[in-house]
Amino acid sequence: MKNELIEFLKLRDFVLSGPDYTTCRQQFYWPRLVKFNWALDYFDHIARDNPNTALIYADEAGNEKRASFEEMRQRSNQVANFLIDLGLKKGDRVLVMMDHAVELHQIFLGIMKAGGVIIPVSTLLSPDDVLDRVTGAGIKFAFAHREYLDKFAKVTSLTAKISVGTPSASQPDSWIDFATVSKFGTEFNPPFITYSTDELCSFFTSGTTARPKLVVHTHNYPVGHLTTTYWIGCKKGDIHYNISAPGWAKYTWSSFFAPWNAEATIFVYRYKRFVARDVLSMMEKYRVTTLCAPLSVWKLFLVEDLSSFRFSFRQLVSAGEPLNPEILRQVKEKLGLDLREGYGQTESTLMIGNFIGEPIREGSLGKVAPGYNIVPVNDLLEPVKPGEDGQLAVEIYPVKPLGLLFALSDPAKNAEVFKGGYYLTGDTATVDQDGYFQFIGRTDDVFKSLDYRISPFEVESELMEHPAVLEVAVVPTIDERQRIVPKAFIVLKPGFEPGRAMAVEIFRFIHERMAPYKRPRTIEFMREFPKTISAKVMRKDLKAYDQELKNKGIRGEFEFKEAEFAAELDLSRK
Repeated sequence: MKNELIEFLKLRDFVLSGPDYTTCRQQFYWPRLVKFNWALDYFDHIARDNPNTALIYADEAGNEKRASFEEMRQRSNQVANFLIDLGLKKGDRVLVMMDHAVELHQIFLGIMKAGGVIIPVSTLLSPDDVLDRVTGAGIKFAFAHREYLDKFAKVTSLTAKISVGTPSASQPDSWIDFATVSKFGTEFNPPFITYSTDELCSFFTSGTTARPKLVVHTHNYPVGHLTTTYWIGCKKGDIHYNISAPGWAKYTWSSFFAPWNAEATIFVYRYKRFVARDVLSMMEKYRVTTLCAPLSVWKLFLVEDLSSFRFSFRQLVSAGEPLNPEILRQVKEKLGLDLREGYGQTESTLMIGNFIGEPIREGSLGKVAPGYNIVPVNDLLEPVKPGEDGQLAVEIYPVKPLGLLFALSDPAKNAEVFKGGYYLTGDTATVDQDGYFQFIGRTDDVFKSLDYRISPFEVESELMEHPAVLEVAVVPTIDERQRIVPKAFIVLKPGFEPGRAMAVEIFRFIHERMAPYKRPRTIEFMREFPKTISAKVMRKDLKAYDQELKNKGIRGEFEFKEAEFAAELDLSRK
């Protein structure tokens, strides 16, 4: 057994032993790995002759597939041999556009083993988006489910394109059928050495404020996800389900590296449209024990009658969007378990979280993860005092956390985020005397109103407590006196209708709950929010829409201003 594997297993086994947070933080250290390939060195080590279930796949048509660790080892070896035969060289980038599938995990492992670089992308991309990514990132190979082959119509530069799924007579001749993989050997001998600093996978960011950039991770990335494994709390024997689309970093977080770091079983469910009750039924049927889902999904779950299900949940976590205190209270009330929030980015692994056994403080992201040192800093990159807000900065000297990005594809932006011995996250937060972090917002989202700093997340959290509110997004707007004030865009829960009566009710709620300086002075009901293909609200689009209304001198169909309800709200006395 090579030294790097011994070091990795030593840290992994320590994490899986379930140390309390203080012990884990004190004794956790990043191993020094020189030559390491997680798929070849670690996965094959745990998978060889292992009959335990590595992956359960189900879909809305009633299909089910199960694969053992040994089956995944052999099939991914065939994928690796197949790619080498096609001419893949170490460092070649491979785009993957697929839905949930057993083959997806085989392909991820196979690319890693063959020395390629995994670049997952969303199935919602347009042909122009695909062309832009292939040419911009110098991608050489592509895997795609057959439903998405037309997305590659403008791409002519790829060395090979591999289609996955049911054969079709209409498939272009330029695509190779994934079934060809079966002709290759089930053992693989790599013709190269993998160094831990070699590129492993890279992700295009979701582009909420700018054009997507490529975030580059090395073969240290899956090692870094031991922090994610510790936060989730999954262990061997668990069935872990992460609700995330395959095209995003969060999928590799919790649907690939973190659960298999623990030798847990991964569950994936393929559907065309998310239906909360169907997903809940599948989790009940397959006895999911550890679950990770974003805020947007938890909101939809909580609309359902959760008491009608018999779940097997042991741990519940959420990441991707800051959680509102009301969501935490409802999950605890309806499921009897704490929903533990975690914080990380496409650029990192789990960096801050509410860890098992630690008290949860309402509205807090939790404490810094083992292996990380993080402080809020001011514009001079000086740590701020407890309770003061600053940009979250990750210390990268003397030890850079494994799993933190190697670089961004944009040199200018790369120089901005790596500065002064820190990686600068672009997120604003405070930390108290006990080490609990409180999220404020993206540095681009926080704004001043009437000389007060407004955290959209803080206002949104309070509005989320209204029983009719499903989603809310707060942005700055200009009132009739040319002052910058908060405006709240609101999506209502099913059964509630937008209109004057609902506006009055919500404005009354605002007046009863919120300090005057942060009260939204305008609310607008919407059927849905503009979102990125990773389901994050695009505030820049909401701001642009609001400005367009002002430029045209009109108002939204269901837009209401506080001043219009002077009598109902008794504004003359406030």
